[in-house]
Amino acid sequence: MILIKPTTNDLHDMITTVACEAALAAGIVAHRGFVNASPETLATEQKAGFFDIVTASDKAAERAACDTIWSRLPASRILGEEGGWQGEGDITWIIDPIDGTSNFASGLPFFCVSIAAYHLGKPVCGIVYDPVREELFMASGGRLTLNGEPGKPFLRGRTDREVEVLTNAPYEGERPSRAAQEAHADLVNAFRAVRRLGSCALHLAYVAVGRAAIAYESKFSAWDIAAGIQLVEAAGGQVVAQDADGRRIEPREDALASVKRLVVAQAGFDYQSSCLSTLMTDGTL
Repeated sequence: MILIKPTTNDLHDMITTVACEAALAAGIVAHRGFVNASPETLATEQKAGFFDIVTASDKAAERAACDTIWSRLPASRILGEEGGWQGEGDITWIIDPIDGTSNFASGLPFFCVSIAAYHLGKPVCGIVYDPVREELFMASGGRLTLNGEPGKPFLRGRTDREVEVLTNAPYEGERPSRAAQEAHADLVNAFRAVRRLGSCALHLAYVAVGRAAIAYESKFSAWDIAAGIQLVEAAGGQVVAQDADGRRIEPREDALASVKRLVVAQAGFDYQSSCLSTLMTDGTL
């Protein structure tokens, strides 16, 4: 008997299929928890403080995603927002079961599931799934799709004055410093509008598909940005990642935890002339 070893492409296709299944499984749990929400079913708890919460649906959605992955690809290690590192294997998964938990708990229909997969350190796919709008943004094989159709973003503007910037800054948990307030004022003065939507992953997905030209974040974890970065890269967009000292770094799997400031923009946007470029270079943001 001749045994044929699966090719890398076969494995990557399998990983992508399982990632979709896991995102949909988590999305079903999240959507059900949102629609049927009550004080008892939400079971909201604080993590780092009143501004950082977790609900029963976050935990259940992450379990649904993990169970789906391990049932199909047991040689997987998973970093989940709620469960931390679990499992072992050559395939790495980074999962945020509900990005936008505060929106979710408040009854605002703006949240998503974020799943990124890597094989031997190389990105395989990134998925951001909005279960309310039933929109699945996916990067796989260097291609961007939305609900299975090729993403076809077009540039709505090249400069700050022509576009909106998406950012969740300034962030909850502490009073913004004078410098942070001034930086936010600069954004308000420079861009046509500043939008704070409450989900980092959806910010990145929206830039990838051309719903916004640029986004900035500086308070996040690896699970907030892993899938979204893949989406922007698949769209041919710009990714500017910096560490805590303001050094430019490549947001690879092993470096995601070191990314502390992030700007993503559409390919044709003039980032160098943007107010955000100046604030990032100066270290103001």
